[in-house]
Amino acid sequence: MAESPEDRMALAEKVDPDLLQMLARMPRRQQRQVLLLLMVVENLLYEMLRERRMKEDLE
Repeated sequence: MAESPEDRMALAEKVDPDLLQMLARMPRRQQRQVLLLLMVVENLLYEMLRERRMKEDLE
C-alpha cells in the first residue's frame, strides 16, 4: 500500500497513461465505482498477506 508521497509518485508512474485518460473520460459515478473496486481489491490483498504472515509465524 502506498504510504508516503514518494511511494505514491512511484506507483503513479507505473500506471498506463492510456488507462488514466480512459478513466478521466468516465463519468464521475463510474470513476467512484472504479476507485471503490480498487480499494476493495487492496483490502483483500492486505488481508491475504496478513493471513500468510500469520501462517508463517505459526510454522
